[in-house]
Amino acid sequence: MILQPTDTKNKNTFNPFDGPKVEKVIYATQSQAEIWIGCRLGGEDANRSYNESVSVILKGDLDVTALEKALQQLVQRHEALRAIFSTDGRFMTILEEVTVPLEVVDLTQRSDSEKKDDAAQYILADANKIFDLVKGPLLRAGLLKLNQHEYQLVLTAHHIICDGWSTGIMIEELGLLYSSNSSHENFKIPDAIPFSDFSDEHQNYLESDAFRETEQFWLDQYQPNVPELNLPTDFPRPEVRNYKSDRLDFPLDSALLAKLKKTGVRVGSSFVTTLMTTFELLLCQQTGQNDIVLGLPAAGQAVTGKTQLVGHCVNLLPLRSKVVLDQPFNAYLKHRKSLMFDAYDHQQLSFGQLLQKLPIARDPSRIPLVPVVFNIDMGMSNLVFFKDLTFKLKANPRTYEAFEIFLNASGSEDDFVLEWQYNASLFKASTIKKMMSALEDIIEKIVENPERAISEIIKTDDTDYKTLNATAATYSNLPLHELLTQQAQKYSTKVALKFSDTKITYKDLEEKSQQLAHCLMSKGIAPGDFVGVCLPRSMELMVTLKALLLCGAAYIPLDPSYPMQRLNYMLRDSEAPFLITTTALASRLETETTVLILNEVLAEGANFSTSPVNVAIDAQSNAYMLYTSGSTGKPKGVVVTHKNLVNFLFSMMTEPGMQETDRLLSITTVSFDIAGLELFLPLLTGATLVLADELMVKDGRVLLEALKKEGITMVQATPTTWKMLLDVGWDQPLPIRALCGGESLPLSLAKKLIPKVNELWNMYGPTETTIWSSTKQILSTDTQITIGHPIANTQFYIVNAQGMLMGPGQTGELVIGGDGVSKGYWKREDLTQEKFITASFETESDSKLYRTGDLGQLLPNGELMCLGRIDQQVKIRGHRIELEEIEQALENLEGIERSVVVVEDDLLVTYFVSHEIDELPKYQIKKWKQQLAEELPTPMIPYEYRLIAKFPTTLNGKIDRKALLQTSTKTVSNSEVKTAQTAIEKLVSSIWSEVLNKTDINITSDFFELGGHSILAIKVVTRLEKETGKKLPLSALMLYPTIEKLAAFIDKDDKKQSWNSLVPLKTEGNKTPLYIIHGAHFGIYVFNELAKLLDDDQPVYALQPKGLDGKIEPLDAIEDMAAHYISEMEVNNPNGPYAIAGFSMGGIIAFEMAKQLKAKGREVSMLASFDSYVFPSYFYKDSKKKRVASFLYGWAQKAYVFLNMFSSVKNFKRRMRLLKLSLEGIYLRLKLGHEKQFELQHNRTLKMDRMHSLACMKYVMEPQDISVDLFKAEDNVFFAHDFKYLGWRKFAQQGVQRHMIPGNHLDMFDTPNVEVYAKRLQEVLDQRSGL
Repeated sequence: MILQPTDTKNKNTFNPFDGPKVEKVIYATQSQAEIWIGCRLGGEDANRSYNESVSVILKGDLDVTALEKALQQLVQRHEALRAIFSTDGRFMTILEEVTVPLEVVDLTQRSDSEKKDDAAQYILADANKIFDLVKGPLLRAGLLKLNQHEYQLVLTAHHIICDGWSTGIMIEELGLLYSSNSSHENFKIPDAIPFSDFSDEHQNYLESDAFRETEQFWLDQYQPNVPELNLPTDFPRPEVRNYKSDRLDFPLDSALLAKLKKTGVRVGSSFVTTLMTTFELLLCQQTGQNDIVLGLPAAGQAVTGKTQLVGHCVNLLPLRSKVVLDQPFNAYLKHRKSLMFDAYDHQQLSFGQLLQKLPIARDPSRIPLVPVVFNIDMGMSNLVFFKDLTFKLKANPRTYEAFEIFLNASGSEDDFVLEWQYNASLFKASTIKKMMSALEDIIEKIVENPERAISEIIKTDDTDYKTLNATAATYSNLPLHELLTQQAQKYSTKVALKFSDTKITYKDLEEKSQQLAHCLMSKGIAPGDFVGVCLPRSMELMVTLKALLLCGAAYIPLDPSYPMQRLNYMLRDSEAPFLITTTALASRLETETTVLILNEVLAEGANFSTSPVNVAIDAQSNAYMLYTSGSTGKPKGVVVTHKNLVNFLFSMMTEPGMQETDRLLSITTVSFDIAGLELFLPLLTGATLVLADELMVKDGRVLLEALKKEGITMVQATPTTWKMLLDVGWDQPLPIRALCGGESLPLSLAKKLIPKVNELWNMYGPTETTIWSSTKQILSTDTQITIGHPIANTQFYIVNAQGMLMGPGQTGELVIGGDGVSKGYWKREDLTQEKFITASFETESDSKLYRTGDLGQLLPNGELMCLGRIDQQVKIRGHRIELEEIEQALENLEGIERSVVVVEDDLLVTYFVSHEIDELPKYQIKKWKQQLAEELPTPMIPYEYRLIAKFPTTLNGKIDRKALLQTSTKTVSNSEVKTAQTAIEKLVSSIWSEVLNKTDINITSDFFELGGHSILAIKVVTRLEKETGKKLPLSALMLYPTIEKLAAFIDKDDKKQSWNSLVPLKTEGNKTPLYIIHGAHFGIYVFNELAKLLDDDQPVYALQPKGLDGKIEPLDAIEDMAAHYISEMEVNNPNGPYAIAGFSMGGIIAFEMAKQLKAKGREVSMLASFDSYVFPSYFYKDSKKKRVASFLYGWAQKAYVFLNMFSSVKNFKRRMRLLKLSLEGIYLRLKLGHEKQFELQHNRTLKMDRMHSLACMKYVMEPQDISVDLFKAEDNVFFAHDFKYLGWRKFAQQGVQRHMIPGNHLDMFDTPNVEVYAKRLQEVLDQRSGL
């Protein structure tokens, strides 16, 4: 029916004043606003985590009507209970009336077990039910009737209107109101305090000097740095933290509680401070940190004197404590007490206000600053009274929590409970139980003797370490050479050493060594001397080393393949008086050391006696000094004694074990410390040492053949070498004991090796503790690779940063003690004292402990797990490398201001800052590599170089290496991918991808510059031989180091190559694909970081122009480019829809593509301009007008650039760099010609640039019925006639949506700008696709 104006009976008119009546509107406090924001950002689970739920167990004849009335009276008394919030969280609306119904649930007919289950389910569901902060109410009540005389009252309120103090007030008042209603007596209740008074005072306080003083107090607490509490977790942190939670409650013995309370009273400390300080010691013990931040809620009611106030008045105080380990507990508690007074005096600052001022990088996986909170709710029921009823208060558990751990102390002295609410995504229940047990242990130690040092109180039980380190064993106290002489007499006629086709018996080896020793002593070599040995692998090398030991001297192994600069440094630093080498090597070395030519001294030595030299040294004498990578930029010498070495060798004789029947193949360079096992263990046991030649070491095929031919029973190698053997076709088992060490052994590799060998052993140990310090036989049933147990007379411990022992399962630094610990670093007393420390706990020996710098754990099964490096020292293909040494060498190169070297996929990558270049030409990289090769060994030369504007830093100003990996960089300027086209190219490319663990390899990229090395080259050649059936020389990759060249070598029939413009950046996902068109410089690598930061299910493709390869003819019309790109898109996505974006010039091409796609009836979900400018020349069809427009724009641009360069230091430096580049271009043009200069500087042909300029000049834009999303850079570096919309409004008839991106036209794709860019772009993509 149609309503007439007079028909008021059925008319339902809108009345804006309908709905609940508003009493007043006030500002939300800062703390309330923070909760509101937390709920909005964290979603429903965050909202649930703020639910405060308590139960009151009531026994007696309950008057339900009186309780309902009391509940409503309570709500009317307090403004906060009648509050709702504005949609932006800024305002709090107090309603005149709010009804909070009492839901009654009758469980009387259920069995006892059913009642318990039903009650628990109700409470859990109620605690997790979401409050609507805008509509309210924000309080609810339920009453569970358990039997005729027992009820459970459940009260749940949102934390935004309630806190712990308020809960106590509410229950007190509810009891008095109920008592008045049920008995009709007048129980006096204190006047309620309006929350609006508190809010008004809070707003005024924010403008006061007192607030500024409070703010400064807390900022001072976090100078000069902000600590991060890192509790060991049972599970990896989710990328985005969640609120999944559980709770465990533990009663604490009342007698123990009373003693702890008395301990605090003796120093004038409250029970809250005493218990909280005790909990801080637990955190110190669990984390290994002595700089702790703990959250403590402080009620605002107390500090403002509004003790009867109900509302959210609490502030979370982030209390920082620096635990002094050698301080007695009572002294520390006294100090904490005074600090607590200061904190309480400055409690009127919200946690969020402080976070805004502190330099804390937000990590979505963590809670900033205070992941752990301690609270105490004792005495909440002291004033509670329900007439004719008995009661008991209980905090209800919930399954959502905002903090990682929230420890709440509740109850009374007779019924004291510690409630552990913990994030179940991080911790197991068993871990929380262990924490509680550890806390009780700490309390017991404190009350037993509060004068005890904190380090003693939180000391870890060392029972497991005593079991681990029960490694005592006997071994000889003779120096190594005397033991070798004994074995030479015992096995005189047996073959001791074989090299190539030459063999030598134990007797002959001994006699030659004795003769050479006599000769060397006649030359002046004396006991205690360090003597450099720079010799290739040979029989004579072994004779020389043994002879030097017989002289009582210590040898310094020098690898002839090392750069001469490095060898010269070692000789200078060691102050070695003698060097034994060959004539060829001596001519290359620059040293003042006395040089002894090997052939000469061997020939001369033949005239000396074979009788033993008369030299007596003890086991503490030096055996060798080995140089390892150094953090100062120079290698450092480690001095190893005979005692160190003999203990090690005796332990190895037992485990893994060696018999006189064994034959060991030595493949390790003498300058690698693990060569000590290979060279001496066979000779100490009567076994045979087979010394590999250079070809055998480098070619896996030859090495595999030698293992079979020589009857080898024992081999020691790095995982890389073992992998190389598998790669060359090792398919039949061999009767060998395989030792693997030098770098971590992957489980996948171990699983492949076990069926091929008799035994597989994982070996671990740094040079400083003499070769290997722990061993572990790996079995086929093992599910993880550990480093096992210590070798004989060796001890392992896990310690924290303060040197305190860490418990089993906790992560800390591996430190090693025992008879393998070396003397330390040669002439580096400072570093020796830093790395070789005295234990702060009881150990099994009196030796120093060596800090390995490795993270480790003692596992429940009693084995040790190594978790990687703490510092930046790494191992690449078995070579221990200090990254700082490489960085120092890099920073000596012209053009590099500062560098950071990181490891990616077992390859070295350098990030660097330069004020001289802003592009990275390939020739520069080659030049730097050549210079580095003069100073650094090959494994230490980075394979990739990335130019970066500035380094990301941590809070304390150090370079953030983790963030660096996500930072946008500029790499070699020809990094656009030229993909494989022919069948043979695709075969080579697939093998390279697998071997190098890389995808989308440019077929013109150099194998060795991509990180390839000789071992991987062998793998590639072997695979190619298998796939093609052709025998290839090992030198093939050296001669033809690119996919293109290698494929042409394999297949002489070159086929015409085609050019793919479409390059996939990210193919996974089911969202509408995004296609990004190149800019005027044609590069697409700048989009890579943007693509990575978009959603995981967002496919992204880039389009690059024809002609980049220098072979295919470039297109000279925008229309043709658009048509070509559409054709490539249609192969990938034939029917659409398409999301198209263009950067710079690419925006114009994208516009034309959208026009053509619409004409074909295809859907374009988004057309985006990435800071693309519509130049005035595009407006005109007439060529003369176009030229005039371009001319005028050119002069305007020059004027703008001139003025802009003086607007900031950044702009000035940028323009000066460009000017320098232009001047270099002029020089190169005169030297090489225009074509070559342009290609060298811009990595594209001059013809291509001219063709694209012609295309732009010819193109005419016409308005289209389309909308454009303009992603505009905030900083302008180019002139525009329309700075706001960059000229797009004229051509986008459906409008232009502008999205501002931090940065300028060039760095908007760099970190941190690109992170904002990606977020906004994804939002637009989803909106345009209707998601």
